[in-house]
Amino acid sequence: MTPTDVQRIRLGITNCYLMGGPHRWILVDAGARGCHDTFFRKLGRLAIEPGDIRLIVVTHVHFDHVGSLAAIRQRCGCPVAVHVAEASMLKEGRIVLPPGTGPFSRRLIALGRRHPRIVERLYRFDPVVPEIIVEHDLDLGGFGVEARVLHTPGHSAGSLTVLTASGHAAVGDLAFGCRPFGANRHMPPFADSLEAIGEQWLRLAAAGARWIHPGHGWAFPAGRLPGAAVKNG
Repeated sequence: MTPTDVQRIRLGITNCYLMGGPHRWILVDAGARGCHDTFFRKLGRLAIEPGDIRLIVVTHVHFDHVGSLAAIRQRCGCPVAVHVAEASMLKEGRIVLPPGTGPFSRRLIALGRRHPRIVERLYRFDPVVPEIIVEHDLDLGGFGVEARVLHTPGHSAGSLTVLTASGHAAVGDLAFGCRPFGANRHMPPFADSLEAIGEQWLRLAAAGARWIHPGHGWAFPAGRLPGAAVKNG
């Protein structure tokens, strides 16, 4: 695979990724609620048919990554993969607010927890029953794509990364490509465990990641992640 085999599709504030090649694509994440029409319009501009998508991988079950999943999956007619730790959340359409990692994000989460009805109205998503429950690393060769799914907890317990054979890693919110709320360069503003995130950054380096494709912001060389000294990044 080459860098041209990774296509970013921005849906609202979230990046989704197509990874693969002609007629054999893996979709990573599905954006916020109400973005499905935009997705299919952008898909058409890339001359990709909905049926060319063989699998949708959910990096984690947060509203801005699964909001349009039900509508996209229905039209593409493909299976959905999610980690076992978050499968019940996806099946139930359950909203979870992750802890903030900085002063501003912690205040936002505290505000949301005080107003659950507003959170429900803004962040709800349709439940989806996944066909593939990921418990261990998953090879995607059976879907015609040279890539594998890795369990990379830290942002959430069931966070997943899709890593191609050429070193392109779609990481969801394990790392950011922007500075939300004035936060550190690549550290997510919301996460279950900053320590686990650091460990997974090192793991990606050891697994051969060369480019990081985040759920928010822009792609960057994996060598920019603190502690991840990656050759040829």
